[in-house]
Amino acid sequence: MIASRYVSITLVLFLASLCFNAMYMTGDGRLHALQALLYGPWGLVFGMFGWFANPLLGLAILLHRRWRWVSLVLGFGALYLALTSLGIERMPDNRSYNFVNLTHFAPGFYIWLLSIFGFCLGQAWWCRQARQGVPVPGWHWLDGSLVVVLGLVISFAIQAPSLRFKIDRALEPPHPVQPLDRNTI
Repeated sequence: MIASRYVSITLVLFLASLCFNAMYMTGDGRLHALQALLYGPWGLVFGMFGWFANPLLGLAILLHRRWRWVSLVLGFGALYLALTSLGIERMPDNRSYNFVNLTHFAPGFYIWLLSIFGFCLGQAWWCRQARQGVPVPGWHWLDGSLVVVLGLVISFAIQAPSLRFKIDRALEPPHPVQPLDRNTI
C-alpha cells in the first residue's frame, strides 16, 4: 500500500517542508522554507543551484509512470542538486539583504531532502518491479489534490508582500558604517 502511494508521500513531505524554517543564519536570521521556494530562482545569480531540484522533481513526478527510467534519472538529478545546497555558506538575509553566514539547516530543509529521496526510493523500487511485469502505479485522486494544494500555497505566497524578494536590494553594495562623532555626544 505505501509503495503504491510514494508520489502522495513525496508531495505530503514537500508540502510539510514548507511549514518550517529552512535555514538559520548569523544575527538571528532565518529563512522560512516557503521563502526559500519563492526566492530560489534568484540563487542562479548568486551561484546557488540547489533550488533547481524543485522543477526536476516536478518533472520526474509527471513522468513517473510513462517514462519510469527517465523519471528515476530526473529524481536522482534533483537529489544531487538538492545536496549541493549543503555547500552553501552565505545567504542574503531576508530582512537586511546583507549576506550573512549560514549557521545550520533547519527542519524544512531536511524534510525537503527527504521528500526527494523518498521519491527516488519509490521510483527505483517500481522500476525494479516493472521489469517483472508489474505496472507502475498511476495517479490517484490524492496526488491531484496535493498538487492543487501546492499550487494554491505557491500562488498565495507569491501574493504576500512579506514574502517578496527585492533583488535590487540584494545586489546593492553594503552600506558603510559611519563612525560616531564624539564631539556631538
